[in-house]
Amino acid sequence: MKRLILTMVVVVAIALQAAAAKIDSLEFYSARDYRIVGKGFTDTESFYDRLPASVKEGCREELWTLSTNSAGMAVRFRTNSKTIGVKWTVRQQMNMGHMTTVGIRGVDLYRLTDEGWRHVNSGRPSTKSKENSGVLIENMDGKAAEYMLYLPLYDGVSDVQIGIDRTATMEQPQAATPRADRSVVFYGTSITQGGCANRAGMCYSSILSREMDFEAYNLGFSGNARCDIYIAEAMARLNPTVYFLDFVPNCTAKMIEERAIEFIEVLRKAHPTTPIIMIDSYKFPPSQFNLEQRSQLEAKTVEMKKVAEHFKGDKNFYFYEGASYSEDECSVDGAHLTDLGFKAMADHYKKLLKKHIRK
Repeated sequence: MKRLILTMVVVVAIALQAAAAKIDSLEFYSARDYRIVGKGFTDTESFYDRLPASVKEGCREELWTLSTNSAGMAVRFRTNSKTIGVKWTVRQQMNMGHMTTVGIRGVDLYRLTDEGWRHVNSGRPSTKSKENSGVLIENMDGKAAEYMLYLPLYDGVSDVQIGIDRTATMEQPQAATPRADRSVVFYGTSITQGGCANRAGMCYSSILSREMDFEAYNLGFSGNARCDIYIAEAMARLNPTVYFLDFVPNCTAKMIEERAIEFIEVLRKAHPTTPIIMIDSYKFPPSQFNLEQRSQLEAKTVEMKKVAEHFKGDKNFYFYEGASYSEDECSVDGAHLTDLGFKAMADHYKKLLKKHIRK
């Protein structure tokens, strides 16, 4: 038994040494020198933050911390390298009991093919350090191709470096996908942010971005989509094709009554004709049986109808009652979604967005 254990330790040590040697053989390039998809603001406190620095003063500390998570952001690049590796440093080294560490603070690589975006591999974060590294793919054919590397959903990054073979070239992407001239701002909850996807590319806004070819700005803030006016003011600085509002699960009926109209009016004042889609709450599986939860959801829907009535003269405002995704078998914990749930949710919301995304 001792000999077997010793042999296993030696094998693991050799494998780790080989992986380290492979990483060390690559030439690394800073991700921030390439196109960053989903980064809406340039005046951020840290480069990969999702909100402008001006929001920090007066912002709830919890919300501000969530805004430093890089959810929805991705690096676009082109290379002919046979090998692609990544080094990335996270800011918090977050862990949660209901979400994988790969989904929380891992990276996720896609390659553009004739059939669209195809998943390549994910980068698994360290369990001991904020500094992470790994080879995501090797032994490719050496033909130039376009890639998209998604950044962590529930942690921030202070640095991201993409590694390629020393004899290969690293270039800006040639393909315009996802199209920046077609964009959607998603404002919402932990589900919008990506909880609990197994990997970074599987939150519903990123799935829709790949499948419908638009740039997605993920402004999901776990537990904190409460129609704060300063968030609406920041959102109003962006110029999207569509605003998609999915805030109901984080709001009480009273919050919707007191805040939702003013929140939407901030957006409408800045963008008089931009389509604004508002959906009612995701129907959590326990609400089939939890009478109190069901009552709360019904009370929220009443208030949402009042908001919709307020904007009934606005031909570019859309409230989709009963349109929110609902499925029993796709939840981790009675609320947050698995990858199966996110794909089903994306398929569901695609039907709504198709009506409003220009070709």
